[in-house]
Amino acid sequence: MAVQTVELKTLQVYEEGGVYKEKYIDSEKHPAMLTNYSLKVGKDSGLIKGSLLANIMHLQKLQDVEDDPDQAAEAMERLDTTECLKIIYLACSGLKKDFKYSFDEFAERYHEDTQTTIQTYAELIADLADKDPNQFAKSLQDSTKKKPKKDKRNHQNSKSKR
Repeated sequence: MAVQTVELKTLQVYEEGGVYKEKYIDSEKHPAMLTNYSLKVGKDSGLIKGSLLANIMHLQKLQDVEDDPDQAAEAMERLDTTECLKIIYLACSGLKKDFKYSFDEFAERYHEDTQTTIQTYAELIADLADKDPNQFAKSLQDSTKKKPKKDKRNHQNSKSKR
């Protein structure tokens, strides 16, 4: 699993010469990685509902439509950046038990553009499953197959040799 870095900072708006300007102060870098604990915290707090598997599959669809701009635009419209932000928050707070920000405070201090937010989100959840959903399905099928029974003849032969 790869640890991502998330930068939180305070936005300060000020007036200079009759024009409003912005600057960021109090920048802090935090490690971020989704763990079982962070997912549990997300479910317990109500920040996430259900499984992230559906999100992983949705991201896979986004990767598959790169050649078709119309499909890519439609898929991007269905991606909720607030949901992405929740996962990024959980990756920070679940990894660091003494994380001092609530989700609202985190959202107030997180100032990345949409593309960076989606990229960070995608990198965080990519570790939760294989990138190829067919590999995931194959692994699941393989793990649930019945084991072949031992050949009785070989078993009896080994007993008679004793």
